[in-house]
Amino acid sequence: MWRGFWKLVFDPFLGPERRFVSTETHDEALARLIATIDSAQRSVVLRGSEGLGKSMLLARMAALVKRPGRRVAIIDRPCDGAAMIRGLLEGLGVHVRMGSSRPIAWKALTDAVKVCHWQKVHPILVVDDVRDLVNEEDRRDLARLVHLADGSGGPLTIVVAECEAEAEVDPRAGAWDRSIRLLPLTRSETGRYVASKLAAARRFEPAFTPRAVGRLHDFSLGVPRGIDRLASLALMAGALRRLDPVTPDVIDEVARECDFSLGEFAA
Repeated sequence: MWRGFWKLVFDPFLGPERRFVSTETHDEALARLIATIDSAQRSVVLRGSEGLGKSMLLARMAALVKRPGRRVAIIDRPCDGAAMIRGLLEGLGVHVRMGSSRPIAWKALTDAVKVCHWQKVHPILVVDDVRDLVNEEDRRDLARLVHLADGSGGPLTIVVAECEAEAEVDPRAGAWDRSIRLLPLTRSETGRYVASKLAAARRFEPAFTPRAVGRLHDFSLGVPRGIDRLASLALMAGALRRLDPVTPDVIDEVARECDFSLGEFAA
């Protein structure tokens, strides 16, 4: 097995043990998300291109903000507005029958938020990935979330993550109290990201030369998903060639074999 060559307990990049990696870019966005909740602001939108780690960031945020007096409900990529409302209700511990009308679902969500406030609980409603909320009615449901706190009698924070392409044309952009843009990793952050991933799999020596890490960054454009895909393939190739550490030409050859040009591994 190629993992044995590198003395890895699992694939650090594409294995089941994928986890949040702390980088300056992600830590700054995480701190701003938590500050939004701590200050009980009404809403925040997290924007960034595909593969930057928005879902992992939101999961990390949810773990860090949980405490007595707070309740976090997360729905991941709802297929429509009704599914979004039902998912948030489930997160708040309220079951709504499938097929219930929008007015019934909205009343249930409004009542659930009020119950949280009566209990002195700050509800945090998180919608991760809104790409499928495309028709006008679904978009209205999403926009309506921002105003759910109005007159509800207590704090409520709405957190929404969306792709950069959607954000650029989003007519709701001015509706959010705060907007956070997640950026790609810098070249130095890419090096620390790769080292952290390897260490999590119990590989503490460099598996890539500094120039090879630079090529990982070039092909991925600093997008973590692209780094993971290319790094995993490069480790396999390096093991087959008994080459430790991986050199830049291996990165180039793997990318060429997969018919990728610079930047395409970020897609």
